[in-house]
Amino acid sequence: MAESNAPSCDLVLLVVEARYERIHAAYMLAATAAAMGQCVLLFGMGAGVCAFCGDWNGLDGAAGADMRKQAGVAGLDDLREAVVDMGVTLMVCDSGVKTLGLDTQALLPGVEVVGLPSFFDRAGAARQLVF
Repeated sequence: MAESNAPSCDLVLLVVEARYERIHAAYMLAATAAAMGQCVLLFGMGAGVCAFCGDWNGLDGAAGADMRKQAGVAGLDDLREAVVDMGVTLMVCDSGVKTLGLDTQALLPGVEVVGLPSFFDRAGAARQLVF
């Protein structure tokens, strides 16, 4: 396998479900780790690819959004903007994109569509959490 020139990651967060609470938690952790200077990779697989689309179609359980807004807690739009601004790497699995029938134009700008070997190469020995 060819060596990657990309920096090794400190933290990898895999988003495998399209549930609001899980995606919110992943983005909260990504934003916090990035703000602390860690190299973070967010990776979407299967239904989790929805977390990397320009809109939030396909997201389940968005009732938590209202609860957070009333409490003054950052919502998904704010968190996603923050992680993008802080340089968090966003990747999705090509099989998830195909399975959901998405056009890559539906993804946020800068989201890389990769196969699992490329993901593992980039993730290296980083800590990994699944959402």
